[in-house]
Amino acid sequence: MNNFVKIGIVSISDRASTGVYEDKGGPTLKNWLNKVLLSPTVLVEKLIPDEQPIIEATLRDLVDTEYCDLILTTGGTGPSRRDVTPEATLAISTRELPGFGERMRAVSAYFVPTAILSRQVAVLRETENHACLIINLPGQPKAIVETLEGLPQKQVEGIFSSVPYCIELIGGPSIETDPAFVRAFRPKSAKRPQIIDAIIQEPQEKANSSIILLHGLGADATDFSSFRNELIRLGGKLENTRMVLPNADYCPISMNNGYPMRAWYDLYSLESLQKEDEVGLEKAWHLVRRLIAEEESRGIPRERILLGGFSQGGCLALYCALKMDRPIGAVFALSSYLPLMHSVEPCKTSHLSPIFLGYGLEDDIVIPTLTQASANRLKELGATQLDIHAYPGLSHFVCEEEIQDFSLFINRVLLDQNV
Repeated sequence: MNNFVKIGIVSISDRASTGVYEDKGGPTLKNWLNKVLLSPTVLVEKLIPDEQPIIEATLRDLVDTEYCDLILTTGGTGPSRRDVTPEATLAISTRELPGFGERMRAVSAYFVPTAILSRQVAVLRETENHACLIINLPGQPKAIVETLEGLPQKQVEGIFSSVPYCIELIGGPSIETDPAFVRAFRPKSAKRPQIIDAIIQEPQEKANSSIILLHGLGADATDFSSFRNELIRLGGKLENTRMVLPNADYCPISMNNGYPMRAWYDLYSLESLQKEDEVGLEKAWHLVRRLIAEEESRGIPRERILLGGFSQGGCLALYCALKMDRPIGAVFALSSYLPLMHSVEPCKTSHLSPIFLGYGLEDDIVIPTLTQASANRLKELGATQLDIHAYPGLSHFVCEEEIQDFSLFINRVLLDQNV
């Protein structure tokens, strides 16, 4: 099974395929999928005319040769004689899934009475070693988004909330979605997608908050396996907090002569930051985004999720704080600095989360001036809730005083968002 989901996007239009006007359905689908899907995704795009033989051949090729897990078509589902997308889709299918069509028409009926004219269908095409879900969507961009997302204000689910589980049932890869747009539904008995190897520490009572803690370079999740108990011992009110301790993959580290270590991204030097692993940081950010969304899907409010880490893990957390389009409860960084300090910019649609910075004044790995420069840069970028603590005599470690300060910080954050 692939570790990514492969999705075919098929725009069906005589005039758009000949350049008479610009295709809008395909780009709308592509933008929506890139916005909503958190899983690694490969998109295969096609723009074809309303010709049944061409539609059938395209769908067969996307399933049998390209091995798409999901195909979304747009256009050609009305009652006119040129609208043959449903006929072509049914012709190459092995089984029909009528519930999708029923739901699509139900969503559209909230807006237009002509929803009853829509003939959209959803089917499976199954071969000996592969299966694919194919769904016909409307042609108008606004209707495409409404059909996929539903009408949250009217408590009407869109169709995409059922797509990930359907694909898992037919043997495809797991699909994770951003719950801000679509909350993928899975029965309680269904196995949740594994995003990354991690230690999960559940509280005795039902969790109402989560801490995602990222370890440092060359370490692993076990380094902080007792951290939750230390926080509680020093006053942290974490009786209902889930602790998520992920393990980074092994990768060669340039500043260590290519020796493979657990790391969130590559490091070239800590003495000079002229060269930094921007690609690796961006990849790690997408992983963190999935971890945050997973906690949301477990019922934890976004404002009660804390993200942070030690050393390289804290560096990644600070980078992620600037990439988020919506703030979380808080971000914390222990013995860390802000990567890409002078080039990364905060997301324009969000204000920054509260940030805790703790560092040792005798740190010879991440030198104090680097953390201090990071704090100043965060202020320039709009961080108004910065809690900064410097500890005399502390090198590249975490001390009890720091844990106690961090416990008080957590208490304030969770008290502000009390449930």
